[in-house]
Amino acid sequence: MAGKRKWKTKEEERRRVRRAAREAESVEDPPLRLVEEDDAAAEPDGEEASAEEGGLRVVPSERQRRRARRKAVPRTARIIYRVTFVLLIAALALAVFENRDHLTPQNLANWVRTRVVGFGYGEGYPAGIPGSGAEPGNFGADDGNVYVVSDTALTVLNSTAKELFSARHSYNAPAVAAANGRFLLYNMGGSGYRVENASGTQVSGVAEADITVGTICASGKFALCIQPTDYASRLLVFKSDGTLQYRYDFADTHITAVALNGEGTKGAVAAVTSRSGELVTEITFLDFSSPEPISVLETRGNLIFGLLWARSGRLLAVGDAAVLVGNERGLDAYDYGGSTVTAYCLTENRAVVSVSNYAYGGDSTLLIFRDSAEPLAVPLEQRASWLSSAGGKVAALLPGEVISVDLTTGRAESSCAAQNDTKAIAMGDEGSVYLLGVRELRRENLSVIRQNANGEE
Repeated sequence: MAGKRKWKTKEEERRRVRRAAREAESVEDPPLRLVEEDDAAAEPDGEEASAEEGGLRVVPSERQRRRARRKAVPRTARIIYRVTFVLLIAALALAVFENRDHLTPQNLANWVRTRVVGFGYGEGYPAGIPGSGAEPGNFGADDGNVYVVSDTALTVLNSTAKELFSARHSYNAPAVAAANGRFLLYNMGGSGYRVENASGTQVSGVAEADITVGTICASGKFALCIQPTDYASRLLVFKSDGTLQYRYDFADTHITAVALNGEGTKGAVAAVTSRSGELVTEITFLDFSSPEPISVLETRGNLIFGLLWARSGRLLAVGDAAVLVGNERGLDAYDYGGSTVTAYCLTENRAVVSVSNYAYGGDSTLLIFRDSAEPLAVPLEQRASWLSSAGGKVAALLPGEVISVDLTTGRAESSCAAQNDTKAIAMGDEGSVYLLGVRELRRENLSVIRQNANGEE
């Protein structure tokens, strides 16, 4: 038989609650305070007991009430912090997505090595060029650093002229293509080729025939165009480790330009031939997982010498008579109307072409193409002999000066002086430019162009 439940008296219950309160008061911050029911009227209005037992009310201490008030104040701040954190994560995710082609383990390792080697300062510009000079096409900027290929070596310098690395070569006619810290160095008209970065030589090989054109993409894959004995020309596509991935033969056309997409999974090749006395350029779109081309498109009377597979997926082709913009289904043309191309450059998403109505000297016009064959036209008072782009700007080398133009608005925003022996320029960033002289490299900051009230410089 179950025993009778032992009920405590009201006084015993009060003693138990008081004992619990004394134990709580022994700590630094007493969390509880006992208030007799009869003293309820003495409490400030609006305060509620957190518990009620045996005629006693347990209410928060003054310190706890202060803490509660302090916690209530930053609630809005915590919400702002959380929203900001979410936005930062979203921005980081977007940046990773936009640069997913570049974020391979090998690219990240090469970036770290380049940054580590790049710590410190050089002796400043001007800096000498190894060997006996360099051709304008063997000079450029990659990730803010300048590279130059002379007749003896490939040299990469940072913004203070500190040498990041140098790779000697023995090529008779060296040529270079750069992407994401990698440099495809090959012997034009010869058979040797190499891929160099801050870690050293990544790939080295000898082609089966003379090399005419080469390019490299952000993923590290690269392409070489050669002239074999059994075909007019041949495209060879290699993985980043140098193994052959793809081969395509052209029976009666000679390759003049090639472009790869960022992943190196697709490509476009411009190859020229003559039909009934007329120059014809075929642009072949290739998927490197299929032996057959996606499509072959033609342009007549237009020699293509520059191809860009933009990040948007559009193909931009720069020729001597017109610019083509489109994809494997079709290309739209912008005809120069008889004007002469004086310079051009290709960015990640744009093609910029300088044309002039004069064979020598005179003024020129910048044509900026992106997703259509309708360019933004920017008149220049002098003839542009070289173009280079960084970020949202393009720089034009004019007689005695360099002008920087915004790619979106077409407005000339900054400039710097250029010595008479300047053969080419390369933008390090939107505010600085490298200049290639006969025997030295120079670096200049671009100064903002001041305009008067009438809008004149």
